[in-house]
Amino acid sequence: MNALKMLVLAIIVSLLTGCWNRIEVNDIAIVTAIGLDLIEDDMIRLSLQVAIPTKLGPTGGSKGGGKERSTFVISEKGATVSEAYRNLQMKLSRRVFFSQSSVLLIGEALARRGIKNIIDFYARFNQPRMNSFIMFTKGYASEVIKNIPILESISAEETKELAKLSVGVKVYVRDFLNMLLTDGFEPFAPEYKLTPLEVDTKNEIGKIQLINGAAVFKKDKLIGWMNDTQTRGILWLRNEIEGGVISIKIPKNKGGGIISFDIIRAETKLLPNLKNGQLKLNVKVTSEMIVTENYSKVVLLNQKNLEEIQKSIEKEIGTRIQLVVDSAQNEFQSDIFGFGQAVYRKYPKAWNTVYKKNWDQDFPKIEVKIHSKVYVRRIGLSK
Repeated sequence: MNALKMLVLAIIVSLLTGCWNRIEVNDIAIVTAIGLDLIEDDMIRLSLQVAIPTKLGPTGGSKGGGKERSTFVISEKGATVSEAYRNLQMKLSRRVFFSQSSVLLIGEALARRGIKNIIDFYARFNQPRMNSFIMFTKGYASEVIKNIPILESISAEETKELAKLSVGVKVYVRDFLNMLLTDGFEPFAPEYKLTPLEVDTKNEIGKIQLINGAAVFKKDKLIGWMNDTQTRGILWLRNEIEGGVISIKIPKNKGGGIISFDIIRAETKLLPNLKNGQLKLNVKVTSEMIVTENYSKVVLLNQKNLEEIQKSIEKEIGTRIQLVVDSAQNEFQSDIFGFGQAVYRKYPKAWNTVYKKNWDQDFPKIEVKIHSKVYVRRIGLSK
């Protein structure tokens, strides 16, 4: 009996060993970034940044000195993303492998037409990662992903690290999908561009990646762009501000100059108020800062001076947030801040019966008040 049990166990173990569907690294083309554009005849161009394994590592890549590139870009077109992918696969001797891609970049023309089918492809196909960063560019995505990296071995890695620094808005594909599916919330995503390495110079020594500004959507269609200042307002309203510098100009009658502050902590609360059938929204912003530079004659050890400075910062933050609120309500009429969601969380019955069906018309009319409070925690040792 024991011998029979051992035989059965041996057979089961032998069946469990090995991977019947394994894919060898030497048989795949590893995609590091994906670019999508709308081209002539309403076709979609799929551009893939593909890693060259032999050029990766500490001795490979394009870092400094004009070394060989560690990636190449290949593209093909189709009526859909799936069709373009199949057409592109026929050009490669290795199977396209999307699972290592960390960046999805989409050109403006395609974004304005609508990207529902692209998000659908990501959600249905088992390889592309839903935690890839999604970004948009005013030009062609196929041109931008050809950029040669400066500090990393591949440009997609540089893009990912730049996004992780939270210098601008940071949106994953899964976040974009959630915004599409959530009532009272319109999607937005960062704008991606290339900029010269040196500022205010005519020397064309190369370009570097920059996440600066935001793409604003109505449902799944791009309707416009916000600049860097407006984008910082989005971060404030979304409670996603993780740092930054605010500089305050001192009036000439008080000596003139500039004082710069570093944001060390910030919190934003969206507080809807429904009274007598009138809906208002209060934005409460609390910030903590430290002085990083005092290029003025203001003595910060003086408590009265410090309180005046804090009020000036509060006004500056309020102005920045009001700027982006006005733009969203009047220019785009797109609730990219999730004001509707805030109303739903506090007044679910009123949202479902009154506001949900007419939010597109109600959002631009909502009165929004900004309440900013700033605490300067440290002024430094220098007098």
